[in-house]
Amino acid sequence: MSWMEDYSAIREDIHTGYIYEAIEAILHMRRNNEIPDEEQWRFSEMMGACCGALADTEGALASYFEAATEDKFLRSQREHFSNYLYLCHAVPNLTPKELKAQFDMYATLYRHEEPLAPRENVRHERLRIGFIAPHFLDSSSSLFYAGLMRGLREKYDVYAYALSDRADAFTESLRADVRYASLENISIEEQAECIRTDEIDVLIDLGGHTEGGMTLMVLARRPAPVQISGIGWFATTGVSFVDGFLTDEVLSPTGTEEFYSEELLRLPYAFVMTPTAGMRAAEVSARPVDEPVTFGVLQNFMKINEAVLKMWERILKKVPKSRLVLQDAVDSPLRVTTILEMLDGMKMPMKRIFVRPGRQDYLADYGDIDIALDTFPYAGGASTATALYMGVPVVSLRGETHASRLGASILTAAGHTEWIGADERAYEQIAVDLAGRIGEVRAGRAALRAQVETSPLMDEAAYLRAAEEAIARIWAERGDFAL
Repeated sequence: MSWMEDYSAIREDIHTGYIYEAIEAILHMRRNNEIPDEEQWRFSEMMGACCGALADTEGALASYFEAATEDKFLRSQREHFSNYLYLCHAVPNLTPKELKAQFDMYATLYRHEEPLAPRENVRHERLRIGFIAPHFLDSSSSLFYAGLMRGLREKYDVYAYALSDRADAFTESLRADVRYASLENISIEEQAECIRTDEIDVLIDLGGHTEGGMTLMVLARRPAPVQISGIGWFATTGVSFVDGFLTDEVLSPTGTEEFYSEELLRLPYAFVMTPTAGMRAAEVSARPVDEPVTFGVLQNFMKINEAVLKMWERILKKVPKSRLVLQDAVDSPLRVTTILEMLDGMKMPMKRIFVRPGRQDYLADYGDIDIALDTFPYAGGASTATALYMGVPVVSLRGETHASRLGASILTAAGHTEWIGADERAYEQIAVDLAGRIGEVRAGRAALRAQVETSPLMDEAAYLRAAEEAIARIWAERGDFAL
C-alpha cells in the first residue's frame, strides 16, 4: 500500500470517528519512515484534527505548528498557521509580547501577496458595508453580529458574503434582510473579485483566524478600500491589510496598541447581544433550595487546562460539599474521556465533578448550576453572555491578552464588574463569596436576566450609534471618496 492510500484510509478513519486508530496509524507510519519528507505536513495536519477531536489542546497546537512549518503550499500553510494561532490563546502564561510574535510570523506568509488594483471613479451616496464570514449559521458569534448587521441597514447598504453554502434558519432570516451571497466553490481571487464587483466600501471580517483563516485570505486581495476585523474574532489579525479592529477599553486598554497590527476602534462596549428566539423562550430555571452549591463550566473543552483545573479544585476545597459541572460545547464522548483522564491524573475529587458532552438544547442545563466559572486564559464571550441571560452569575479572570479579557468585557457591559477577578486569588474569592450567599444568588436569577436586558450588553441602539461613528471615522481617514 502506498503512502497516499494510507493517507486516504486515515482521513476516512478521522471522518468516521476512529480517532485513536488514526493516531496509531500516523505514529506507525512515522516510526517506519513510510511518509515522504515533503508530505509530512499532511500527517501533521491530520494529527492536529485528531487532537482537536480529543480536546487535546497542546497536541493540536504542536501538530498545526509542525504542519505550518513543513508545508510548502502557501494556502494550506496559512490555514495551518491560523489553526495554530487560534489555539495559542488557550496556552497559559503566554504574554501579549510572545503572542504578538506569533502573529508577526504569520504575517510573513503574505509578504508577496498581490492585491487588486485600487478602484477608480467609485462613489456612493450611502456607504456599502459588507460582512464576510466562513458561514452565517446560528452560532456563538451570531449572537453579537445579528443586531449590528440588521441595524446598519437604516444608514448603509448591507451585504453578507459566506464562504460556505451551509445554511440554517438564521441564515435564511438573514438572506431576507441583507444582500446575501455564497462564495463557495470559487477561488480566493474570484471571491475577492465578487466583493470588488459589488463595490463594497467597508468590509467587516467576522472570521479572523477561525476555520483556517480563510476570510483573511480574501481580505489579503484588498477587495474593499477599508477593511475591519472584530466581533467574531478575539485578537489582532496580525496583518497589514486589516485597517481597523472593533474593541473596547477593557479588551484593549490604553497602552496595548503595540500588540495590534490594526488601528483600534474602541467602542464604549465591544459587544451587543441579540438573544435568539430560543433564548427568549427559555425560562430562567429556579434552583432547589436544598441542592449543594453547584459551579458550572459550559464551554469548549479545548479551553480547559491544568492551571484552571487547579484553581477550580481550590474553590471546591473552600466550599465544602460543592459540586462542579463541566459540559463541553461539542457532543463527543471522546472529549469527555480526555477531561476525565486529566482530572484523574491530577487526583481531583472525582465524586464532586460531573463531566458531560455538549448537546444542541443546552439552555436548560443552566438550571443545573448556580455559579458559572469562566475559563482562562481563553475566556468565554458568548458563553458568559448566555449564562448571564439565563440568570447565572459568571466569575471571570481579567488577564493580559485580548482573549483573556473577553469575559471581563461582557461582564462590564452587563453591569457586573464585581464578578471580575484581577488575579487568581481574587477569582477564587469571588466564587467563594457568591457560594456563601447562595440563597441570595438563587433568589436573584430572574432579576439578573431582567437587569441584563436593560444593560449596555443588550442596548442595540447605543451600540449601533457607536459602531456607525467608528465606521464613519475610519472611512474619513482611509476611504477613497468623501461623503
